[in-house]
Amino acid sequence: MTTNAAPTALFVEALDNLKGQGRRSLLALLGVVIGSGAIVALLNLGHMAQLETLKRFRQTGVDMLQVVAQPTGAEPVGLDLGALKAAAASEPGVVRVTPLATARLPVRAGARQLDAMVAAVPPAMAEVAGLRAATGRLLGPIDDCGAAALVGARLAGDLSGPGSALAPGALITVGDYGFTVVGLLRPVPMEALSPVDYDQAVVIPLACARRVAGPDPTAALIRLRLDADPEAVGRRLTTRLSRPGLGVQVRDARAMIRAMNAQAAVHSRLLTAIGAISLLVGGIGVMNVMLMTVMERRREIGLRAAIGATPSDIRLMFLIEGVVLSLSGGALGAALGVAATAMIAKMSGWTFDLALWVLPLGPGMAAVVGLIFSLYPAITASRVHPIEALRAD
Repeated sequence: MTTNAAPTALFVEALDNLKGQGRRSLLALLGVVIGSGAIVALLNLGHMAQLETLKRFRQTGVDMLQVVAQPTGAEPVGLDLGALKAAAASEPGVVRVTPLATARLPVRAGARQLDAMVAAVPPAMAEVAGLRAATGRLLGPIDDCGAAALVGARLAGDLSGPGSALAPGALITVGDYGFTVVGLLRPVPMEALSPVDYDQAVVIPLACARRVAGPDPTAALIRLRLDADPEAVGRRLTTRLSRPGLGVQVRDARAMIRAMNAQAAVHSRLLTAIGAISLLVGGIGVMNVMLMTVMERRREIGLRAAIGATPSDIRLMFLIEGVVLSLSGGALGAALGVAATAMIAKMSGWTFDLALWVLPLGPGMAAVVGLIFSLYPAITASRVHPIEALRAD
């Protein structure tokens, strides 16, 4: 090495020296790979968790309120439909109100009987909840208080027997009343604001709710204008709809998203801190390797100093070796982190999405750690006296 060595030559020489150390370099590299991979994987998992949170509002949207009746006495009490419509009409920010009633009742088809969710909804709920018919049709105005029913995809399978699959036209019994199946629903992703898991529910017209679920709606989905203040609207609706024996709970989609994102951010920071600790442990391994290298190469250091290398040149040589080792581990760790994220996403049923801003963080932090932990060995090497080093052997 000379004082005028090109940067490319210094990196090539650093790689050659690290290769010469063989297993020792690989062990130090492994610690950096694990730390860098953990940081990339955990941050990208946090990114995908936020995307999955938003997916839970894809159908209903972020401009939605959920109003749920909370009886305060022993008797089941629902929302007053007239008061609900009047309260919504008085709010300029309200675009549409979709009431519904839910109950859990025995559902029988042929010889099979299950305890299932029953949802009484208006025809407009198909658009709000994204209901689609796999076979048959959806509920329409013609079914107003008719004995028509839709059956969710999973519940239809559970109610089907060998050679007797549930199909449109079949007769089912909900509670003590008979209903004709007019359609089977396609699988419906569970929405955060939906009070019903439609895959495992029987859906009947809201006008028929009195038969099986009581006279009043138990919940409502309220769509707001984008410029409306959901918290203020929710407070006013709570005040107007609450009455003796009935409390009202209002859930705001935007507030739920903020809370979920805040929780995900806390988890991401905690897991990233764990990854950073792993990376620091890897940095200690790098420092150990570099210190041993300095001890083994004292004669070489003395010879370089004797032919004109300055202490700065020697420091730079060892700093570059440490940074190259850490940066290589960081790059491998980033690739490992991406692969681990893709595997976890597949196992969890998530959609894999790579946050490009995460990729440079693993190698970048690894390079910084390598620089910091190589500084002491580099300074130690630059202080080696050339005469003493040459006499050492």
